[in-house]
Amino acid sequence: NFRDLGNYLTVDGKRIKDGVIFRSGTLSKLTASDIDKLKNMGIKTVVNFLTDEEITNRGKDRLPEDVKTISLPISGDNSEASIVLKARNTGDFTKVPLSLNYDIHEILPEVGSKAYSEFLRVLSDSTNYPLVFHCSHGVHRTGTATALLLSLLNVPWAQIESDYLLSNKYRKEENEKRITQLDSIARTNIATLDYEKNRNNIEAFYLLKSDYINGTKRNILDKYGSFENYFKKNGLTDKDIDNIKYNLLNNQKEYNK
Repeated sequence: NFRDLGNYLTVDGKRIKDGVIFRSGTLSKLTASDIDKLKNMGIKTVVNFLTDEEITNRGKDRLPEDVKTISLPISGDNSEASIVLKARNTGDFTKVPLSLNYDIHEILPEVGSKAYSEFLRVLSDSTNYPLVFHCSHGVHRTGTATALLLSLLNVPWAQIESDYLLSNKYRKEENEKRITQLDSIARTNIATLDYEKNRNNIEAFYLLKSDYINGTKRNILDKYGSFENYFKKNGLTDKDIDNIKYNLLNNQKEYNK
């Protein structure tokens, strides 16, 4: 689920630079060839949204030498995470609500506000590029971070939705394997389940819909009135925002450096 955010157009006709900022899933299982690719791309900084516990369980990022790692953990230790963890162990997704992905994206701007604000301040420093940011699968925490960043850059929301849904493409093989595996576990161990309904719940969790990331947008607009107000409320200055745009957009002359 590694991809370049370059080339997206903003509403005012600018374009995000290629080869400068990338989103990803976990980087702990990279091969030597993968590491060489990151080196050839000139990656200087990796921002990691995983918690210490997750890093212990999954392993540290495997990166080229001299790449700076910035840890900005966003905890998955909440009731939603507990429900999903139990479901993954048993295959029983009947208690995983169809709205869970929406609910997660709705709360992430709040529970992750400190990490996201610091992430954006990292992006205001031109010496940190090229940069990769990631969580475990590159979907929830990374997806919300991407939505925030692209909104700051004035990328149309329809494009933000499209970028979010690309995780279905890049995780297709993994998703299909996991859905089949969990369906099989449930059918083997829980005779009382409505298997068709249970599989629908599994698919609803793993196969993303644009409405899920809309939870982020609706929460911010309801609570703050605009993304700009959200950024300002969480400590981002006009100078920070101008610097991010200067660093990431072509036609950046208008921004004060």
